[in-house]
This record gives sequence, structure tokens and C-alpha cells, in this order.
Amino acid sequence: MLTIESIDAFYGESQILHGVSLEIADGERVAVIGRNGAGKSTLFKSIMNAGPRVAGRIVWDGAELGSLAPYRRARRGLALVPEDRRIFGHVTVLENIEMARHAARPGTEPDSAEAVLNRFPMLVPLRDRLGSQLSGGQQQMVAVARAVAARPRLMLLDEPTEGLAPVIIEKLAHDVVSVCDEIRAGLLLSEQNLWFARQCTTRLYIIDTGGIVFKGDWKALDAQPEIKQRYLAV
Repeated sequence: MLTIESIDAFYGESQILHGVSLEIADGERVAVIGRNGAGKSTLFKSIMNAGPRVAGRIVWDGAELGSLAPYRRARRGLALVPEDRRIFGHVTVLENIEMARHAARPGTEPDSAEAVLNRFPMLVPLRDRLGSQLSGGQQQMVAVARAVAARPRLMLLDEPTEGLAPVIIEKLAHDVVSVCDEIRAGLLLSEQNLWFARQCTTRLYIIDTGGIVFKGDWKALDAQPEIKQRYLAV
């Protein structure tokens, strides 16, 4: 479904990604893990053409995306949940979700905002609350629900657990997995929380200083504790 071939990414003259390659099959759930500053968010923004200057190939459904605008990538079935959430604070939870329905692929009928909301029980009593009145965990749930509203084929979830309480992280893991199963969407997850990443994905890439240093399933990672110590230990 998604193939990234040897991409370099730059902000101005500063190179952040160095020859990054990865693949995600249709419906697969994959994690990209690494320390702060490793390049995870830059990778996600590169996939969506949302900031960095990118060299290399990003191929979606067999077609190279090239310089395709971010909204056109969304209309092809990619949905990014950014690390800073970026929900609209001046409209309600339900209205945040309603607006996201416009990113649905041509020929795809998005679910109603009410139906999306009901997939996230925590949000149901908050439906008429403004985005600016929500806690961090509630905002994260809205950001995920908003991505789901367009029925994407691949959801890019960037650092969703940052700053959240453990009980919210556990609930979020359950909701992400169940929603991906229900709408048959793949998942590319950027995370530092290994427990959360394990709950949501079947295999992973480790990124360090802008390059991929490990790829495999979780069992393969567990068999190499030196990799954890070198690239993931604080």
C-alpha cells in the first residue's frame, strides 16, 4: 500500500532524514519508534508533504506521490493525526468531526459525525463542548476521531500518548485497534511508549538520528536487548 524508498528530508539546509525506506501492506499496523528528535515526526510530515523538502520516492497504491498537495493525499486515503493534535478550539467536538468528513476519498461515503463519535465512548458526553475546553487526553481522542471520519485507508498517528495519563493511554490503545479493525484501515504509529506501540502494531522500525537502524517484529526486538539499550534507553 505505502512504499517509501530512500527519502531524505530537509528543513532549509538542515537534513533530518537520511535514506529512510519502509513498507506497509494493505491493512497492516506498523510502529516507528525512537527517542525525541530521532526524525519520527519529520517522516510523517514528509509522507503527507506537510513541511519538509523531500528527495526520494513515496509510492501510494502503486503511484508515486511526487509533489502532490497534502489535501490531495488525504483524498487518496491518507490521514495524519499530528503530534500537537491541532483540533479546532472554537467549535464543538461534533463539529470538529463533521469538518473532517470532507477529506473522504471520491466515491467513499463517510460515516456521519454521530456514528464516528459513538465509536469513542469517552467523547459522547463531550459532543457539544468546545475544543478549547477539553483536556489533553480528550483532545487526542477528538484528533483520532477526526481522522477516522474520512474513512482513511492508512492512519498516521504521531506521538499520541505524549503527556497522557496511563488510564487514558490504555483506553486509547483499545479504541485505536478497534477502530482500525472496524473501518479496515492500516496504521503507521510514531511512538516512544513501547507498551502502547506493542498493543497497536505487529512490527516496527526503529529510527535514530534520521535513519532506520532496525526493522522486524516485536519478538525480533525482544531477542536483541542491545538494540533497545542502544537506541531506546533514556
